Amino acid sequence: MQAQLWSELVPSHRDLHYMVFPRLLAMAERAWHKAGWEHDGTTNSSRLDDDWNRFSNVLGHRELRRLDSKRIFYRIPPPGAR
Repeated sequence: MQAQLWSELVPSHRDLHYMVFPRLLAMAERAWHKAGWEHDGTTNSSRLDDDWNRFSNVLGHRELRRLDSKRIFYRIPPPGAR
């Protein structure tokens, strides 16, 4: 699995962090975690919703705090993005 950063210039580590976090955490989750709904091949929407809720809660309550403690500047997209 790959995650690209499409940019001609990344002038600083702060700018790099802003461009890749927390999206890089989501990519890592998809690379390392195999959800229950992936094992049996069914994509029941309630199981997908449960997995999304688990991931977003872990991200919001644990991982973003970790980024804050390491002084990593990140971007949270505004609500309503598609």
